[in-house]
Amino acid sequence: MIERVIRGRWVLVGLFLLAMAALTPSLMTAVIPDNALTVWFLQTDPQLETYNEFQSEFGNDEVILMLVDAPEGAFTPPVLGAIDNISKRANDLEGVARVHSLLTIQDAWDEDDELVFRPLLPAELRNDTGALAEIEARSVANPLLVGRMISEDAKQTMLWIEMDVMGDIDAHRDRIVADVRTIGDEVLGEREHAIGGLGVIYSGLNVLTQRDFGIFLGLGYLLMFVLLAWVFRSWRIVLATIGVISIATTIALGLYGLGGHQLNMVSVVIPTLIIILGVADAVHVPAAFVNVGRDQPELDRRGRIIATMRRIATPVILTTLTTMGGFLALASSPMATIRHLGIFSAIGIGVAMLATFVLMPIAFGTLREDYQAPGHRHVHRFVGWAESLVRNRFALVAAVALAITVLAAAGASTVRTDTYTIGYLPDDYWVVEQHEQIVEEWGHYSVVDFIVRPLGDRTIRDPEVVDGLRRFVDAASEHELIRQGLSIADVYRRMADVYAGEPSTEPLTPEQIEQLSLFIEPKAFEWDRATPAFADNILAPVMTQDGSRGRVTLTGAMISAKTLEGMLAEIDAIAERELGGVAELEPAGYPPLYVVIIDYVMSSQIRGFFIALCVIFLMMLIGLRSLRLALISLPPNIFPVLVMMGVMGALDITLDVATATVGAIVIGISIDDSVHFLHHWKEAESRGLDWSGALTFTFERAGIAAGITTILLALGFPILMFASLKTVFYFGLLTTVSALAALFADLFILPLLLRMWPPRKQAVPD
Repeated sequence: MIERVIRGRWVLVGLFLLAMAALTPSLMTAVIPDNALTVWFLQTDPQLETYNEFQSEFGNDEVILMLVDAPEGAFTPPVLGAIDNISKRANDLEGVARVHSLLTIQDAWDEDDELVFRPLLPAELRNDTGALAEIEARSVANPLLVGRMISEDAKQTMLWIEMDVMGDIDAHRDRIVADVRTIGDEVLGEREHAIGGLGVIYSGLNVLTQRDFGIFLGLGYLLMFVLLAWVFRSWRIVLATIGVISIATTIALGLYGLGGHQLNMVSVVIPTLIIILGVADAVHVPAAFVNVGRDQPELDRRGRIIATMRRIATPVILTTLTTMGGFLALASSPMATIRHLGIFSAIGIGVAMLATFVLMPIAFGTLREDYQAPGHRHVHRFVGWAESLVRNRFALVAAVALAITVLAAAGASTVRTDTYTIGYLPDDYWVVEQHEQIVEEWGHYSVVDFIVRPLGDRTIRDPEVVDGLRRFVDAASEHELIRQGLSIADVYRRMADVYAGEPSTEPLTPEQIEQLSLFIEPKAFEWDRATPAFADNILAPVMTQDGSRGRVTLTGAMISAKTLEGMLAEIDAIAERELGGVAELEPAGYPPLYVVIIDYVMSSQIRGFFIALCVIFLMMLIGLRSLRLALISLPPNIFPVLVMMGVMGALDITLDVATATVGAIVIGISIDDSVHFLHHWKEAESRGLDWSGALTFTFERAGIAAGITTILLALGFPILMFASLKTVFYFGLLTTVSALAALFADLFILPLLLRMWPPRKQAVPD
């Protein structure tokens, strides 16, 4: 098989190039980022289906909010003119459903003892200062407007820019947010303003994801080029290795895009993983070429190449399969993006192995006859020191390993599971700064929606339901994280106040609710969202046309998923108390998706870790044909994961969407050098060497390569720590720590275990 590959190497190179060319368009699709909440979920996920149902009934909950400062008062012609300009230009944007502002909002009016609904601020009154003063007084007395459209002092106003419900919203979101921001800057100029909302946060993540991808892909290649030049001192081998990772990266990302996927703040690390892990295996191949030349000097160039690839085939294939197994364990995750990370990283690593067997023989065929791999004396000294320490200070090494394990376990026990979307952005990023500006000047603005399902034969307009919703919103608004709420009860309250001519704090009686229902017959409103008249439908935000379901919106702080989970449990208790027997309340829209991520993260970490462990154990058992060595391989590969978790606990890094994948990935990374160590250790034992002899034999053949591989990993992964996104930063930090821990495990823990559990025919050394 090896000879066939070598004979057909140029044909295979041509096939690789054709595949790369064919997949380039798909690759260009893949690198367009998408960080919407929905990318974390499978299309068949019930949570996502519920979310889509909510959007079809009540519209897209991705709303861009624009806060406008008006020290001279919002109800002045210049400010209203600016709002009108922004509204018209934003409405013309593709992907914007409508803009809600002081100029579009409907209000209840008492005309000839009849309640009617018409705009708060008709166009003909926008330059009438007397009328504007009256409307301002009316607005600041309207609880439906204060805190939503206008501040209490009428010196700030908020525009709500609602996006369309679109299957391809991800292709439009960044453009919409950028255009809205540009419109605001152009129209408002020096006037203080800020934008915020879920869509803005997602867009910010997209922009930084794309920027990080471009920067770190380039830096990854540059660093690998420099490191490979240092390792091999041969431009031919360097070019072959760069070719390996280029082929693997292009094909993996091309297939990723072909599947309709786009990079996000988790999958953006795929190319870096492929680059670094592809190079890590390539380090062992030239070393084998030099060793074959030393061991079998009688071979000609072709024979030497064939002998090299045969010698290296077993450990390289085994390391590739075990690493792929670690990544493919992530395919068990219920989170779509984590599945994709595992699957396409595994594909890239597999392609890198195939390309290695094609390109390395080509490179070896062009080397001069006397080529020798550089000595790297500092690495030799370090490995020699490690061997001496293991040989002569067994008890000390064991004590240090045990101490590190205990400390790591203590730190790991404190790791929390949580996720906070806006927290992934840098503190000085404009999205974060404008979010904080809105919170400081306006108040908390994050929306938590609920679906109300009346029980029995009741409808949402039933007096019992309306009064229950009033009590619920009043009670929920007292929660420390909730600022205000909105339901059909608030619409009825406003109608009653207008009809009475003055506000009242007394609850509406069933008779009043029934009376008010006569004024707002749902059939009198337009329910088709595609129709302009839908903008005048004051019932659409709080109920469905048939009244079978309602909507409650609570406005409060933007919080982490864990905090939100706790808050929703408390809100559920309030709902049970105030609505029990009358209606059921369930979270809807964005919040339940956000909360369920916690469960998915934990299950992804636990399931992925144990599946990776089992897969790797089976592959080691098959590859090494030794139950003893397969079992011994487990602790050194669990150790880096434990150290990583300990660092997370010490630095208070939460287990979230960014770090949920690292456990399985670390096992996949750490197993590489373990395979080479155990492969050579088995060979040493087959030659009849005792523990001491096997230690020297293995360190000479695998220790140097392991040291060099760790240098590559320890210098490669830290590149990610310069990323703007905290998800990528944490990934770089934790994988770097894990790479160093893996080297410690291979050089110290693995020999200790092999000494404590020798083969049956070998006595334990004194």
